[in-house]
Order: sequence, then C-alpha cells, then structure tokens
Amino acid sequence: MAHLSSPIFTKARMNFPSASLKKTSKPVVSSVLACISLSLLMSACSKKNEDAAVTTPAPAAASQAAPANVPAKPVESATSKLQDYIACYNKLDGDAHRSIARYQSWVKDMDKGPSGKEMVVYGLYKIDVDDIAKCKASFGKAAQGKLDIAATAYIDSLSELGALVSEAEVYYSRDNYKDDAFAKGKKMHAPLADAMKRFEEKSNVFSNEIEVENDKALDAEMQQLEKNEGRQLPYLQMALMSKAKHLVRLIGEESFDATAAGKLLADYESLTDEAIAYAKKNSESAPRSWSSFEHATEDYRKAAKERVRRIRDKVAYSEGEKMMLKPGSAWMVEGSQEKVTKAYNAMIEASNQMNR
Repeated sequence: MAHLSSPIFTKARMNFPSASLKKTSKPVVSSVLACISLSLLMSACSKKNEDAAVTTPAPAAASQAAPANVPAKPVESATSKLQDYIACYNKLDGDAHRSIARYQSWVKDMDKGPSGKEMVVYGLYKIDVDDIAKCKASFGKAAQGKLDIAATAYIDSLSELGALVSEAEVYYSRDNYKDDAFAKGKKMHAPLADAMKRFEEKSNVFSNEIEVENDKALDAEMQQLEKNEGRQLPYLQMALMSKAKHLVRLIGEESFDATAAGKLLADYESLTDEAIAYAKKNSESAPRSWSSFEHATEDYRKAAKERVRRIRDKVAYSEGEKMMLKPGSAWMVEGSQEKVTKAYNAMIEASNQMNR
C-alpha cells in the first residue's frame, strides 16, 4: 500500500522579540493539497495501489463524467500554483525574518538606526536573491484572486528587501563600517528599515491567505479520505498534522488560554498515540521515513507540553533564560514560543519529506 500523495505544510514563523518592527505573534502555518482536485481524491490521493479494490473512477473516467462546463485544467493549474507558493514560502520566509531579527538584535533604535557606538555589530544574515528571483519568475502570472495578489505583493517586497540586505550584509560582514565611521550604514538604514516593515506586512497577508485556502482544502480531503479508506495511515498523518497546526497556532502566541490549549494538546496526543499504534501494527505498509516522522511528533509533543505548563503555571523566565531569548538560542529555553515552533517546523520537514 503505497502512500501516493498527501498535503505538504508550511512552516511556522519564529517570533523573536522586536525592537520596533511590529510583528504578528501568530505562527504562520498552513497546508496545500498535492492532488489535482478534490473530485479525484480516491484515485489521486489514495495510498492504495491501483490493483486495490477502489470503487471511485480513475482520473480519466472522472474527468469524462464531469460536467462539460467544469474544465479540469484550471483546477490543476490553481493547485500547482498553490504548491508553488508554499514551496517558495518555506524556502524564503524564514531566512528573511531571521535576517530582520539579526539586524534588530544590535540596532537598538530602529527609528534612528545605528549610532556608530554599538559595542557589538552582528550585521545581517544573507537572503538568497537567486532563490527569490526564481520564485518571482514562477509567481509571474496574472493575479486572479486574493491569494495571487498577496503572493505578488509578497515576492515584490521580498525582492526589494533581498537586494538591500545583500548590500548591507557585505558592508557589515567585511567590517567596512570600521573604515567610514558607519557613514554608509547610517545611510542604508532608512530604506532598509522601511523595506523590512513592508515585507513584514506583506508576509503576514500572504501567509494568512494561504491558511484560508488550505485549511478548507485539507479539511475536505481528510473527510473524503476517512470516508473512502477509514482511519489508515494517510488519514492519520494528515489529521495529526492538522491537530499539530491548530495547537501551534494557539500556543505560539505570547499568551493564551491554558485550558483551551490543554484540550487541543489532549486531542493531539490521542491522535498521535493512535497513529503510532497503527504504524507499529502495520509496519509493512508504513513509509520508510515514518520513524523520523514519529520521532518528530514526540519532540513536538514534549515541547508543546512544556509550553502549556509554563503558561498554565505562570512560570516566569529566569534572568538566564531572558538572556537566551534571542535569535539562535531562544529555542533552547524550555516552554518558549521558539522551542515549540522549532519542534513544529521539524515535524513539518519530516512530514513533507515522507510525502516526496
């Protein structure tokens, strides 16, 4: 029983403390169908081989049975575009936010910019402008809906930011600020800070539009898959990722309702245990990479429990933990937003890898 197709998921965003750029505290998480259309779920998304007993028509037959006024091609194109959007988002968005967080970590006043008296100058992290260009080329289609418009605005703002970051990264990585007393650094700051703000805004809009479209698609696919095949591994994997997604949306916030979080966590744990038990009992049909995915679900379970306990029990961060709540080390703090987000993103990678 081969696992032929399943949604891929976008990663959640790390919520690093910001000096002045206002970020959403909501982790960005969503999913996208790997199938051509929901009408072909049994034939295109089933984990069963084609010789299994499946009553749903094959893709060609389903296409012939479809009404003449419902063309299949636009559906395929829309789904492919959606997958393209998410692939680019996963590749680019995290690096851009990390670069912004890196810059903010040493530029204490983002309104004024570098003073030239900073004791530590970290510069910025690189953003791959070639990858941005490739995604921009793939995004270059006529906007037809809110998601397309958001995608175009997103990649345009990222292109602008990428060019400015590249110039600034070279300046700071080569310590050129030591030769001109920060003259160029001060000159670059205003357009760089403005580009960061624009990107943050467009990134939030884009990720929210992805969530809206893909939540609907994922729910529809899960319902259809459970109806047609029952609670087998493809359904359990999708349902488990859906539970994890809803949980991280809540506990990734700076504060949240611990009681509500506890219920979501219990649902996630129950489904995780069911999926692990099913995979163990049916090991011959589980994908080879299932063990890596299972390990990631356990790491996420632990991180989520730590996060819920910290908020539920009102455990304040110690002085030592506060010093670690910054890019590069925040994920090591027990019960932090960053730790649970990192664990969730590792689970995303394991799930997406299993579907390749």
